[in-house]
Amino acid sequence: MSEIAAAIAGFFAWLSTIVPAFVTPDWAALIGLLPLFIAPLVLLWLLSTGGIWALVGITKRGAQLKIGAPLPTPAPLGADGRPHFPAGRPYAASEAAIYPNGSTRSLRGEPLLIACPSCLAVRVAERSTCDACGLELRARTLIAVERPAGPPPGGAARA
Repeated sequence: MSEIAAAIAGFFAWLSTIVPAFVTPDWAALIGLLPLFIAPLVLLWLLSTGGIWALVGITKRGAQLKIGAPLPTPAPLGADGRPHFPAGRPYAASEAAIYPNGSTRSLRGEPLLIACPSCLAVRVAERSTCDACGLELRARTLIAVERPAGPPPGGAARA
């Protein structure tokens, strides 16, 4: 029995050296290790919330805008029955149509003409400066945005 008693005494001696480390630990050393335990938790939290916001940003449905094409208007007819093109507006003589400011090509792909408002010299609309008088036209056209005709397909569940 002495061997068993010696083994039990050795176990309790070992246990008496281990237990004080848990019961009365070195608090300064544990506080020093605290960032090693908290930093991964904070990092995981930041990555998960950042990942969630990234997924929301990627998958969120944006506005569905349709940009309306600038359509030409028919030129008014003069007293002689021929189309009258106002100065300073691009036009296509073959179509008898006046295009919005800033247009350089017709719907057929032909270059548009423009009459200088100062000297009435006709030139190609792609050139911004008049060759005769040097007047420079910088007409900007606004973008026409069309509203959707109705709600999105799928009803209120998709909206």
